[in-house]
Amino acid sequence: MHAALIALHATTGLVALLAGALCVRRRSYLPLYFGALVSCIAFLGAAVAVGWSDLSGGTRVLFVAFLALGAFMIWRGARARGLWPADAFEPSARYFDHLGFTLVALTDAFVVIAVLDLGAPGWVVAVIGVLGAAIGHRAIQTLKQRPSGRTS
Repeated sequence: MHAALIALHATTGLVALLAGALCVRRRSYLPLYFGALVSCIAFLGAAVAVGWSDLSGGTRVLFVAFLALGAFMIWRGARARGLWPADAFEPSARYFDHLGFTLVALTDAFVVIAVLDLGAPGWVVAVIGVLGAAIGHRAIQTLKQRPSGRTS
């Protein structure tokens, strides 16, 4: 059961990331993005609940922190969803702040998990995570400043 929940968590996280990237240009992907984001965090919560008794104290704290971050991501995703007005051609900078936060967090999570799976030491994982977040933040700032031909 735990492995299936983790697979669903990863799959819905990937769908949220891809649909979210499409939301940069088209609002029509917002329902898919947001539904996948909520599902991703829900599957993580279910996986943590199923495996809770097998987790050490420190790991429990870490997963509670991940779930708190997930709840914050859902809130940011909901804010993004509400910030692209139906009659606007161009989404606002605030929209990109909220959407971008979730996209950077999802991307960073996939990169960090890949680095962990490769057996990297904790300090390397931490450095990669911080660098990923910094690069992602810069990319969102650049996106907000460039003129675009985004469509709804």
